[in-house]
Amino acid sequence: MLVGLTVGLLLIGMIGVVNAAPVDLSSWTAESYPSVTGFGAGNWVVNSEGTEVYQSVNGQPTLFYSDFNSFGTLTSGVINVSGGDDDFIGFALGFQPNDTTNATASYLLVDWKRGTQTYDFGSPSNTPGSTASAGLAVSRVTGIPTADEFWGHTDFTSDTSGGLEEIARATNLGSTGWAAGTDYEFTFDFGPANLDVYVDNILELSITGSFTDGRLAFYNFSQAGVTYSAFDLDDGNYPVPEPATFVLLGSGLVGLAFYRRKRK
Repeated sequence: MLVGLTVGLLLIGMIGVVNAAPVDLSSWTAESYPSVTGFGAGNWVVNSEGTEVYQSVNGQPTLFYSDFNSFGTLTSGVINVSGGDDDFIGFALGFQPNDTTNATASYLLVDWKRGTQTYDFGSPSNTPGSTASAGLAVSRVTGIPTADEFWGHTDFTSDTSGGLEEIARATNLGSTGWAAGTDYEFTFDFGPANLDVYVDNILELSITGSFTDGRLAFYNFSQAGVTYSAFDLDDGNYPVPEPATFVLLGSGLVGLAFYRRKRK
């Protein structure tokens, strides 16, 4: 009876977590915005197990996007910066393949700047310089923004190709930069009308609106030496247990009832 009790209790726990699966990064795709002076495309290298990816270039906004859409999923993983500099790391949600050259693109960008800095990028980013503020924020990206617009989370009226609109800054990390050599666990809950972002199990961003489905992407801008690892995905579609599973589960529940009667 104790065997049935033990197996049954284990199965109860397994049913709740069985659908959280590791993400295989080897099937993801890299994409970067067009180069500007001194800032080229990103370089994303996945390890042999497909469990982590390393981005090594200090360049233009670059993304590494998933092979699944992100609506209705719960995705978690770790980001760590081993390189120098103090620029942008982060993620995109609702990203579509080829959005870096799509005049009608619309996705959410969650990026984290280590230090506040003003900069003016060169050609072909022919817009004024802007100031990037330290901290974690979420913005809506539309069209094809210039490097200056990505940098300052802005939309210059002189540039009609696209821009950024900052929507919110994080509750605790809105003005706090990331620290090098530190593991940060991010969790995303994303749907048609909501985005919740947790950092180390603390809710940092919670926004509502009307959002577009698309891929989850890792994001760097002017920041080398970044590793994304240990990502897992829960799409919420829990499988129905097989009949044999119900038999074992029932045995466990009977054992639990018997055990409780004996205690009385």
